[in-house]
Amino acid sequence: MTGPRPSAGRPLPTRPWAQRLPLRAHPGAAADARAFTTEFLADVGDPLLVADAVLLVSELVGNALRHGGEPGTLLLVRATGRLRIEVSDASPRPPLPRPPHPPDEPGGLGLFLLSRLTLRWGWHLSGPGKTVWCDLRLPAS
Repeated sequence: MTGPRPSAGRPLPTRPWAQRLPLRAHPGAAADARAFTTEFLADVGDPLLVADAVLLVSELVGNALRHGGEPGTLLLVRATGRLRIEVSDASPRPPLPRPPHPPDEPGGLGLFLLSRLTLRWGWHLSGPGKTVWCDLRLPAS
């Protein structure tokens, strides 16, 4: 017999599973997105993967709120072996890496983190704005 093995807590989904969080422009928006992501991944047994996902969500949501005009949504999708993170905003401008800057200046690491921590990432136009997405490998359980 083949199929997913049982895990502690909630069983891992065998079909794609998604949750969406509407983003609101307020000081706690990134914290809300981090908590949402942590809960969505509560049954994942790899704390480093969860930490990477939470960090990437924080960066993407922060960028969407800072540079994207009207906030959009955070979409998390789990499928076998993969987590897709999507953050939409109202700006059609593509994400652009910032030039190097002194280490004491905040920001500018989001796209670097995407390139280092994900399987792949990209963006596409979505309605009047855009969606920035990335894929992480989920552990088999």
